[in-house]
Amino acid sequence: FLVIIFGAFAGISDKWSMRQAAREYLLIMETEGYLKPEDAADLVAELNSYGLTNVSLSGTTMSEVDYGERIYLKITGTYDDNVLAFAGVTAHPTTIVINRQTTAKQ
Repeated sequence: FLVIIFGAFAGISDKWSMRQAAREYLLIMETEGYLKPEDAADLVAELNSYGLTNVSLSGTTMSEVDYGERIYLKITGTYDDNVLAFAGVTAHPTTIVINRQTTAKQ
């Protein structure tokens, strides 16, 4: 029983970490006016470390915009939400979608 609770907590923790990473990179984007390629690569690597696979940033602002214009961070990926994976239970892939927007402040 405790193992199931721990597994559920790990999934919640991973998802919270993914959203926190999105927030941090959105703040960088505010300053830069877009998501730079090196920042995109770092973000994908960080999301992978939390278990998010097949990460797509499609729809994200990837070229610089002017001060005050809207910028978007759109993340989609697959996360194995199976809390019983340790027991050999089949994977339970879930699509994670994180959409954030703000204005450029550079």
